[in-house]
Amino acid sequence: MQVRRARPGDGSGMARVHVAAWRVGYRGIMGDDRLANLSERAFARRWETIVTSPSEARTFVADHDGTIVGIATAGPPRHPAPPGAGEVRMVNVHPDHWRTGAGTALLTRCLDELRLLGHTNAYLWVAEGNTRATTFYTHHGWTPTGETLDDDRETPPLRELRYTLDL
Repeated sequence: MQVRRARPGDGSGMARVHVAAWRVGYRGIMGDDRLANLSERAFARRWETIVTSPSEARTFVADHDGTIVGIATAGPPRHPAPPGAGEVRMVNVHPDHWRTGAGTALLTRCLDELRLLGHTNAYLWVAEGNTRATTFYTHHGWTPTGETLDDDRETPPLRELRYTLDL
């Protein structure tokens, strides 16, 4: 498996991972109808736009024998943050590849990229109730801050918890 920058043409593979990871990882956190109605086609278009548009954020894929098995994005903060902070915006791995090292490799690449961009600490948001993710991040040294955010892009809004890490 290798972790590389996402490139044009990766959108379909990225969407496959995104939808599969959400359908399993957010079961019981998001509504069943919302998860069932996730569209790989819509996510593929979105990912292609992200990959082909100029951005300060960096998007990576974990590629296993030519198949995208994980996706991650990191970059400047999108929310108020302490000086020097960068944001790990997302890490998603296809459920068939959980516990294979893909998530760790993607997270490591994101943190390396944030350091290259000059950030001295990082933060991320995790959906409340996503114990798989909170266990993963705390295993890698992340600490919950007690701060919450209601992501109103979802209906009902998704409560998220902030975690930080010194780089």
